[in-house]
Amino acid sequence: MTLRKRLHYRAGATAVLLLLIPCAPFAQSNTQLWSEIRFDWIKSREFTYGVNIEPKVLVAAPSGDPGWASLDVTPSLEYSHGEWFDMVGEMSFGRTLQTDDLDSIEFTPRIGLRLHLLSNLRHEIVKERRPKRRLVLRDLLRLEWRNLHYSTDKPGSSTVRLRNRFEAQWPINRPRTTDNGAAYLAADWEWFVPVDDPDERFANRQRVRAGIGYRRSFAWRFEARYVWNRSRNTIDAPFTSTDHALDLTMRRVW
Repeated sequence: MTLRKRLHYRAGATAVLLLLIPCAPFAQSNTQLWSEIRFDWIKSREFTYGVNIEPKVLVAAPSGDPGWASLDVTPSLEYSHGEWFDMVGEMSFGRTLQTDDLDSIEFTPRIGLRLHLLSNLRHEIVKERRPKRRLVLRDLLRLEWRNLHYSTDKPGSSTVRLRNRFEAQWPINRPRTTDNGAAYLAADWEWFVPVDDPDERFANRQRVRAGIGYRRSFAWRFEARYVWNRSRNTIDAPFTSTDHALDLTMRRVW
């Protein structure tokens, strides 16, 4: 391996590891299984329509904690402007079933901006944008309005929350992550910050995800990631719980 290639691999590994700085352990933790099925329709060079289907289930938890399973469906619209940023709009519908007879329904509209820290190039044939460089760095900032309704006489809640996710990708066997047959490392770090101090458990949290992806073709992409969450009840309180999850993703693009 040439010196230039070694430097490329080290740069990519460093970018991913920076997102995985270890934190102190917490007393309460649980294990979850997540999956995501995403359908995207690239209608033009500017507009992409999408639908995300995300089932999640609690696999293991401390004794006495209720079990749960959830399903979220999120239609989305993205507008790409130039090489540097996209506008994002989402409308999420979710249902959570728990074993303690407290089920919830969530309705959450979101708006956001995705900044490509290393600019992209247009691909004339398939209309998608491809990174100019081997390393991919992005930042996704979203503002969401969460509306929760419960199956008991517990009053519903409404919360405005800011989310910021920094993303990094590094191809392993191809020059670019958008090349067919490319395997790549992927990691991101996201912070969820409520604008107010809601009466809702775990509204404030941090999330780190890391794993590997594979782009079989323009139409099919797959990812497997480890997810680490830490949560707290209020902005001033310490983080008191930790979630571990395996996140499996399939994406189909037209």
